[in-house]
Amino acid sequence: MAEELQALATELEAGRAGNRPAAIEARRRKLLEAHCSGIPVPDGVLTCIGDSHTVFFAGAERLGFLRHRRMGWFRANWINRGLDLLPCFRTFHLGPATAWKCAEPGSSTMTREKLDRLLSKDVPRGSRVLLSFGEIDCRVHMSKRVMAGADVGRVARETAGRFMRLPLHVRDRGFQPVVWGPAQTIPNDEWVVISFPVVGDWQLRRAVTHAYNKALREMCVDEAIPFVVIEEGYEMGEGTDPECFIDGIHLSQRLMPLALKVLHDSGVWEGKSGA
Repeated sequence: MAEELQALATELEAGRAGNRPAAIEARRRKLLEAHCSGIPVPDGVLTCIGDSHTVFFAGAERLGFLRHRRMGWFRANWINRGLDLLPCFRTFHLGPATAWKCAEPGSSTMTREKLDRLLSKDVPRGSRVLLSFGEIDCRVHMSKRVMAGADVGRVARETAGRFMRLPLHVRDRGFQPVVWGPAQTIPNDEWVVISFPVVGDWQLRRAVTHAYNKALREMCVDEAIPFVVIEEGYEMGEGTDPECFIDGIHLSQRLMPLALKVLHDSGVWEGKSGA
């Protein structure tokens, strides 16, 4: 599986797949079916939009995006798309956007403007749109506030409340939003790639992530918006298994079968029986 993922990702990244000839499509379908053994195979395509954690849905075992649309007149600010190895996902990366700022027009990442452009140009009206934001907030910003003395529950609710303006905006635009919650952290800070900023120890970040997902779930229930998160099935001791991450932060494809299952169980997809 890992070798096939790497080979297909290399071909798509290099542009050698052209307009996805039949052989490439067959390989993408085969990869999806391998992840779906024993569970329904998704029939449709789910658009995934967000921060770098959308790379998980792109199906590759590395961070890799391709330029898609340019934003900004004087300084380029790109919307990137994923390699999309799995035919059930179409992924777009909007930059290092936070849950705190993503709904605000005029942010440094232009997240709201990029989202609106995608909804106008690339996403079928009325379709489901999965939104993936919040991991940066849990790892850095919310943890910093808690370390300064703020109550973790209050910080989580404030951040979740600001983020919820984004899925509500997506729904107002005529789409069906789905919220993806950030995954738990691994139980060893040595596994986190040093290029990613980190505040506090893993126990603190785990508590913050748990509180944020709890607040987000409650708000999504109130708005009848599907909330999906991987909360179990990858634990080791007091934390999560480092082998389930490609760099200590971004999820590995080892968790894709679990992700497909929770998406199906949440009612996001209707599928047909897999192999």
